[in-house]
Amino acid sequence: MKKHIGAMALVILFASCLKVTEQPATDSSSSSNPATRSESDGFTNVAAVNTTVTTESALKTAIANAKAGDIITVSGTIRLTSTLQLLNSGTSSSKINFTGGTLDCSGISSGWGVKCNGSYWNITNMTIKNAPDCGLVFQSGGYNYVSNITATGNDDSGIQIYNGSHHNNVVNCKSNENYDAANGGENADGFACKLSGGAGNKFTSCTANHNSDDGWDLYGQPYSVTITGCVATNHGYGSNGDGNGFKLGSAGQNVPHTVTNCTANNNKAWGYDGNGNTGHITITGSGGSGNGSGLMTRIY
Repeated sequence: MKKHIGAMALVILFASCLKVTEQPATDSSSSSNPATRSESDGFTNVAAVNTTVTTESALKTAIANAKAGDIITVSGTIRLTSTLQLLNSGTSSSKINFTGGTLDCSGISSGWGVKCNGSYWNITNMTIKNAPDCGLVFQSGGYNYVSNITATGNDDSGIQIYNGSHHNNVVNCKSNENYDAANGGENADGFACKLSGGAGNKFTSCTANHNSDDGWDLYGQPYSVTITGCVATNHGYGSNGDGNGFKLGSAGQNVPHTVTNCTANNNKAWGYDGNGNTGHITITGSGGSGNGSGLMTRIY
C-alpha cells in the first residue's frame, strides 16, 4: 500500500511541474499588449500594439510609448491643447503607424500642431487643422511616409519639412486655406521643404489650394526636391502673400530640383518661379494657366 501511495505522489508532483512549465508568459498589465516567451532564448518579446484613441491624453500616451509595428488609430476628433510630438522611431522593416480621425489644434496657445522628430513613421488618413503655426512639421529624422493627410486652416504652412529632415515621401495629401494673419500671409504655404531640409524629400500627387503664400516653397532648401503630379491653385492673399504656385529655391542657391507633370493655375504671381536659384531646375510635362505674372520665370 505504501508503494502505491508513493507512486501516486510522484505522478501528482510530475503533473504539477508539467502544468507550470507549459503555462505561457503573459503581460498582466494590459490585455492589448500580449507578450510571448521564446523557448530557445527565454527572453520575453512584446508584440506590436493596435490602439484606438478618442482623447488627447490617451493619444499622447500611445504616441509616447509607440514602438516599431504599433498601430495608433484616432477615432473621431481630438482637440489638442499642446503640440503632439512624434519622437520615437520605427525601423525600415516595421514602421510606427499613426492613422485616422481629425486633430483639431485650436486648443494650442502657440506652436505647431504635430511635430515629427522620429524616423520610419507611416502617417495616414488624417485631418490636421487650426494650429497656431504649421499643421504638420518634420523637423528631424527621416524615412517617413505621409499619405492622405489634409492640412487646413493653420496659421502657417500646412505640411513643412525642414532642419535636416530627410527622405520623407508625401503622397496624395491636400493643404488648403492656411493663412498667417499676423504676418499678412507671408509664410503660410501649402507645402514647404525649406530652411535646410535634408536630402531625398518627395511630393507626389498632392494638391495645394488657396494658401496665403505659395503652393510649394523651397526657399533656402540646400538639397534637391522631387515634385511629381502635383497641383497648385489660387495662392497669394493677405498683404504679404507672394502667390507662386511652385517657388523653387532662393537667391544665392545652386540646387537642382525636379518638377514633373505638375499644374499651376490662377496663382497671384508665377506658376513656377526659380526665385533666384541658379541650379538646373528640370520641369517636364508641367503647365498651367491664369497665373497673374505668367507661367515660368528664372528657371535655369
